[in-house]
Amino acid sequence: MRKTRALAIGLLAAALAAPAASGQAPEAQARRGSPGVTGLVPKLDGWALTEAVRSFFPDDLFEYIDGAAESYLGYDFRELAVADFERAGSDAALTVEIYDMGTALNAFGIFGSERYPGNEAVGVGELGYLEGEALNFLAGRFYVKMLAFGLGEGTGPFLLGAGKRIASGIEPAGAPPALVRAFPKEGLVARSEKYISRNFMGYGFLRDGYVASYRAGEREIEGFFIDGGSEREAEAMRARLVEALAADGQAPEALPAGTRVRNRSGQTFFVGRVGAVVCGAMRVPAGLEAAGQALLDSLAAALAGTKLTM
Repeated sequence: MRKTRALAIGLLAAALAAPAASGQAPEAQARRGSPGVTGLVPKLDGWALTEAVRSFFPDDLFEYIDGAAESYLGYDFRELAVADFERAGSDAALTVEIYDMGTALNAFGIFGSERYPGNEAVGVGELGYLEGEALNFLAGRFYVKMLAFGLGEGTGPFLLGAGKRIASGIEPAGAPPALVRAFPKEGLVARSEKYISRNFMGYGFLRDGYVASYRAGEREIEGFFIDGGSEREAEAMRARLVEALAADGQAPEALPAGTRVRNRSGQTFFVGRVGAVVCGAMRVPAGLEAAGQALLDSLAAALAGTKLTM
């Protein structure tokens, strides 16, 4: 009796599954995006959406940007709205991507990872820049990317106008993050500042790192800050960093403002701490040690003379 009942149940389950197996399963409903994100998609005169706005979330972002999804997830990405437009009577097209990164700092982090120093600001949102047929900008906790096709010489003016329309609906974040503003201006390579939320320098114990490039003669070196959150945590990070660097190179050398360590590749790191912030210079090649020392001193002085609002 039990075998007969089990067989009947199995046959019923197979019958219910048969439509799916034959490709006749009901089409999965698209997930709805939140109004706070999809509502930022602009209405553009003479343009129409080619399909409904698509939404993606942390668990399916790879379906839209497979190769880059991990970078966005590393900055706690929350939601993406994608809108594809076409202009009536032409082959012109526009794609708008609005990434909700949760916080303005996370938005700055992913934005900075994709921006180059040569990308000059164009006055759209925060730090917006044009590159070919693309416009990228920050607005509060959002990172907005726009890509146009088939507009020719009118591409720039059109993107600027459409971008300003999107940005006008978002509350701006205001000034850049405090530790970005703290980088000394002398020798700073414009628009090189970045924020790395996790695995700074490739070390899992370092988080909330900020880095910027500085000119050192004909070369460039990098200055950095690490927000420890407290003096105790910052000192623990500094000590572990010096230990990790020493394990890969020479014994650390004490300096008046910190520590110097040279790795097996011949590059020198300068590491110090001011309050709850670790600071230093890295990727300093042989022959530029004096520049690395000067940068460490400059970064420490900037921290000591600035009241930071984290």
